[in-house]
Amino acid sequence: MNIYQIIGLVFAAIALLTLVVNVIENASRKGALLSELPATQALITLSRIMVGILFFYSGFVKANDYIGFAYKLEEYFTVFGEHFSPLKGFFDIFVPLAEPMAWFISVFEIALAVAILLGWKMRLTMWLSVIMMVFFTILTAYSHVTGAVTDCGCFGDALKITPFESFMKDIILLLIIAPIFRYRNSIKAFPTQLSAGLLTGVTFLLAGIFSYYCHENLPVIDYRAYKEGVSLPVCTTEPGPDGIPKCKDWYISFMGSEKVDPFVGNVLLMIAYDMTKADEGSLLQTATLYDELEGSDIQVLGLTATGPSSLEPFQEKYRLKYPFGFMDETVLKTIIRANPGFVLLKDGIILKKWHHNNQPNIVALEKSLN
Repeated sequence: MNIYQIIGLVFAAIALLTLVVNVIENASRKGALLSELPATQALITLSRIMVGILFFYSGFVKANDYIGFAYKLEEYFTVFGEHFSPLKGFFDIFVPLAEPMAWFISVFEIALAVAILLGWKMRLTMWLSVIMMVFFTILTAYSHVTGAVTDCGCFGDALKITPFESFMKDIILLLIIAPIFRYRNSIKAFPTQLSAGLLTGVTFLLAGIFSYYCHENLPVIDYRAYKEGVSLPVCTTEPGPDGIPKCKDWYISFMGSEKVDPFVGNVLLMIAYDMTKADEGSLLQTATLYDELEGSDIQVLGLTATGPSSLEPFQEKYRLKYPFGFMDETVLKTIIRANPGFVLLKDGIILKKWHHNNQPNIVALEKSLN
């Protein structure tokens, strides 16, 4: 049993204990206010703290990398469109809205956590909490029953749990939230409604800024297998705990005879999973950077999921003279949350990663190698 399963059992035990204690106390004090039920009140306070911390953690890991959460929402909308073909057009509407939805859900979850902890407008807060949990329970139940989506993205890449574990998590959360919801009108804000509301609003604002910063740069904390310091020759070959390499599906096919081995020497990867969506200014800069690197010990390799015939017009338009390799789009999206993004390797070890908004120059590359 791992730590996450233990935490789940603790949550379930608190939910059950709160129910039993509440029944016992109410048997002798029917219709009593929460303040007249000391044991129930203590357990509900504990439940609020536990739920608030969990919501904050869940929201933070998604806000840190809401692009990854958006990919998961896109997957859900696509699967729903396939499984409910008469409604495919309806679900297709939400695919281009996945990013703003992912941003809002992430930031909203963090603010909701603070509202629960501080007891701000608990009537509204608990209704929103229940609606959110019902929404996620439906998603995780569908994933568990159909097996169509193998990871709900509830905790981003920070914690991978199975569809069944995700579903059970949501059921337990609904159980522990139920007593809080029942006594929502009896919970007083701390220290006052006004200050609790201001703190909740400030939290929403700061979380939104933080999430946008991660989007425009790179996640502050990289929970993925391709983080800085990882040796790709090891990560792509050695089996993990589940028998599969952490950096799975690593395979590069090259166009023409010009090839670059990314695991040998100093290699700068220019990763653009979709050239049609890549930042044009950044692509132009890579052409200049490639010219500057000629004669140095740093090779440039472009990696994309865009097919050879579609790639050629971009090579001509932006003077992209460096060689290109072709990889699976999902792998490229996992390596770096930017289009394009840049990864510096030394003998296959990831030294540094850059978003195209912080595109490296030759000085930054040499500094990272030393």
